[in-house]
Amino acid sequence: MYLMHNALKSSLLILSLCLFTSISPLAFAATDPAHEKVFTTDAPNAKDHPLTGRYQGSSIMLQTRKAFDEISFPAGPATEPDYSSNKKFSKMLKAEGTVTRTVYMVPKGRSSLEVFRNFTDNLASKGFKPVFQCDSDSCGPSFKSLKYNWNDVRTHVQGEGYDVTRNRFVQAVFDGAKDIRYALLQKGAGAAMTYVGVYAALNSGGTMGDLTDSMSDRVSVLVEVLEPKAMEQNIVTVDADAISKELAANGSVSFYGLYFDTDKAIIKPESKPQLDQMAKYLKANTAAVYIVGHTDTQGVLDYNMTLSGKRAQAVVDALKGYGIADARLIAKGVGPLAPRASNAADAGRAKNRRVEMVLR
Repeated sequence: MYLMHNALKSSLLILSLCLFTSISPLAFAATDPAHEKVFTTDAPNAKDHPLTGRYQGSSIMLQTRKAFDEISFPAGPATEPDYSSNKKFSKMLKAEGTVTRTVYMVPKGRSSLEVFRNFTDNLASKGFKPVFQCDSDSCGPSFKSLKYNWNDVRTHVQGEGYDVTRNRFVQAVFDGAKDIRYALLQKGAGAAMTYVGVYAALNSGGTMGDLTDSMSDRVSVLVEVLEPKAMEQNIVTVDADAISKELAANGSVSFYGLYFDTDKAIIKPESKPQLDQMAKYLKANTAAVYIVGHTDTQGVLDYNMTLSGKRAQAVVDALKGYGIADARLIAKGVGPLAPRASNAADAGRAKNRRVEMVLR
């Protein structure tokens, strides 16, 4: 009877606290074991970058590594409120090279300032100098939504081999971010410059239910490292004769020697050898063709469909510049709908990102 009386008193106390402090009874629930596993184990194949290390006790929640890519770092505060369609960073620093992006999850009870300072002090001890640094209001009103946004796949850190639970956190990880801290640091000079961006925030609340609730009172840290590295010259140019033979045999030919700026439909200069050969084939023949753009499955479908169409049109416009009649060329984008390989790994996604010429 005594035990039952005490249990009843405890239940009433918790209910009273919930009523008078606006705390939901769910706040007393234990963290989902699947979530806890994500918070306390490193993502598959992830490892610390030797320049940055990790805060003691934290785990690698998400990570991507690219041998060569471009990245744009905020180098000034964000402008305009969140709701504005004109919001942007007042200054950006773009660089190319080896890119490593890592999201760490820190144990409960630590402040974003403590974790942030650990990273920046460590980098300073290795000779890194600040380019830009801000916190909370000084970062600007829309910094959080521009830096990592659940609805902007370009900001996400999406690795490989993640289970369903870890994948759910790709969008949610900074949704409830408060007390934000950011720094961009650099070391070296000219083409040998190395950059590190550190973005730390305390999770509190959020809009994604159990996901954001489970991260409350934990600091998330996004560490982005750009190391100088020349791009490997792996352009494969399909010559005019091979184009003719492939079209005769299969009705289509794939091109991997057409390059675009990231998330844009701007053809890079190194695409010229392939454009030359495509134009050479078209000038020697009377064929009418579709120019078809393809993407991998990263990102939302509508975005990829639009992007692939714009890239196909960019190729058509480039070929018209060689004197190819407009009536012979039709641009179409099919996004990720006609893959050549599995999108589960980088190698497969690389095969799926292509432009095709298809006989009409």
